[in-house]
Amino acid sequence: MYLMVAGTMSNVGKSTLVMALCRYFTRKGLNVAPFKSQNMSRKFINIQNGKGKIAIAQYVQAIACEKEPTMEFNPILIVPKEGKTQVYFMGEFIDYLTSERYMFDSKEKLFAQIRDMLEKLSKNHDLVIIEGAGAFVEPNLKDSEIVNLRVAKSVGAQVILVSDISRGGAFAQVAGTIELMDNKEQKLLKGFVFTKFHGDKSLLKDAPQILAKRYSIEYLGTVPYFENKIPDEDLLTKKEGEIALNDKAQIIKEIDRITDFIIEHIDISKIERIISEGM
Repeated sequence: MYLMVAGTMSNVGKSTLVMALCRYFTRKGLNVAPFKSQNMSRKFINIQNGKGKIAIAQYVQAIACEKEPTMEFNPILIVPKEGKTQVYFMGEFIDYLTSERYMFDSKEKLFAQIRDMLEKLSKNHDLVIIEGAGAFVEPNLKDSEIVNLRVAKSVGAQVILVSDISRGGAFAQVAGTIELMDNKEQKLLKGFVFTKFHGDKSLLKDAPQILAKRYSIEYLGTVPYFENKIPDEDLLTKKEGEIALNDKAQIIKEIDRITDFIIEHIDISKIERIISEGM
């Protein structure tokens, strides 16, 4: 079974929600694996005795699943450097490309390998939680991307959308994302979550429910803004009180705290139903 957590744009909190769902369903007794086909990050960690490298988000998500981090959880690592990107597949350096060339190349060989990996992960786990990257739908990239809608379509994943409400425009971002999909693609999308909310949630009134009803999907909740001490792959500086990645005992304690907080603010029963309907 596949569940995808996609975003209306970058930095909306996808990685954190994936981590929390990985932890929640692992604690419920499911055999869970995280997956992100490609991650662009200057922050990565060497694993498997230095034979490979994955982004730190998938490293932490693997810990949440109580799994040894492997490259199968993040097969493509893209490291931006001086206007170009270093592309690694399963820890092996592939090429040194411009961002434009990588984004618009068809990447069919990589896409086929990603589908094979997802199939293997699904055979060996009860639930594979896939993280998208950036915006779930970019019309100009629909035929060449290998991390969002094409991946969801290829495996028939149930998709939930994440939108950062702290910056304004979250309702329009959810609606706009849906409008960019055709009818068949829209059926993959099952619900949405707002994140990083500041203030009194009653101010939202019933607007989220009305938006959900308009598109026949679920409103899954609004998560207030909160700080955490887990290293962030998008920050070049350390957070105050940041926990070292090799301190797994403290990392898992922080994951549990974050998971409890997020689950308190979303309707997890709806997500459980979405997953069961996809089986």
